[in-house]
Amino acid sequence: MTSILLYWNHICVLHRQEKAFLEDLAQRLWGDGIRLEVRYFGLGYPEHMSEYLARPDAILPDLIVSADLEVFEDLRIFSKFKSDLYPAADWIPLRQSPMLNAVQRSPCLLPFVSIPLVYYTREPEACAKTSLPDWRGLAFGGINNSAAKTVVKSVWERWGQVAAAKLLGESLVADMPIGAFQAVRQGQTSTALVPSLYALRADGRETFLRVPQEGPVLIPSYLCACASAPEWAARRVAERILSHELCDFYATNGDLIVYPCLHRAAQRTGGRLRPLSIRCMAGTSFSCGFLPALLHQTAFRNRVCLRLTETEGASRLWLGSSCSLLHFNRSQVATA
Repeated sequence: MTSILLYWNHICVLHRQEKAFLEDLAQRLWGDGIRLEVRYFGLGYPEHMSEYLARPDAILPDLIVSADLEVFEDLRIFSKFKSDLYPAADWIPLRQSPMLNAVQRSPCLLPFVSIPLVYYTREPEACAKTSLPDWRGLAFGGINNSAAKTVVKSVWERWGQVAAAKLLGESLVADMPIGAFQAVRQGQTSTALVPSLYALRADGRETFLRVPQEGPVLIPSYLCACASAPEWAARRVAERILSHELCDFYATNGDLIVYPCLHRAAQRTGGRLRPLSIRCMAGTSFSCGFLPALLHQTAFRNRVCLRLTETEGASRLWLGSSCSLLHFNRSQVATA
């Protein structure tokens, strides 16, 4: 019997179904001679995966599936296992698209899904003429996951540090994305940048779903596999995770962008947002040169997670130690 240790930090609002799927998968893999053990991280659990893996006594897993991007972006964490990874991105056929181009990073990181962030707004006209760094009073979240960090890092890379600081100084930043959504519902602000799953609740009369001028900001999740496990076993588990069942569930129930082309949803629309937003946008790939430059910035040097604290009525910001640009540019028109 071959043992596989999987670390999982994925989509919190869909986690009950994820966990049920993985428990059933463990039973089915037993017949293939694989004993799958899953350890969960994130909301509802004692630690985020990046917090645990940053510890000097952390036990490294055989497989990782994570939307906690610090696992891959913080070199103090990623360097622990990056030289010991299989080329997992070649294991599963991926649907070629601008969305995939925007999140591809390494042959060892297999893009699984992305959460698209779009506007939930009471002012649709303002969304049509306001670029992301020019908002005043925009709500977004979460300080406690990768969403807020990715928004800020995207703005920092494309428009610079001053623009990122300005956006933060003039925005309402919530602990979690649902907090930004509730801020619009409760009248605290007029527009929030939220997962499309929340924005789809817009009634089309008082509240609206709108796509940013630059396209949706993407929060990706990746799978990677360490050579601590036999390749055949790691690959079998990866193929079973990225199955029709789970991919269809994400596309249908989470409105996520799903990259494996084996899922039936790819043959339809792959998510309710896609006909509205994706077909007219082209992707911008990860800027590898931006990370080394960021490491010289004081605000980025010693912190691995975003924290906001109130000091004399002002918000102070410490950001993660790296950046990825995961949005689309309408000026580069393409069709999906």
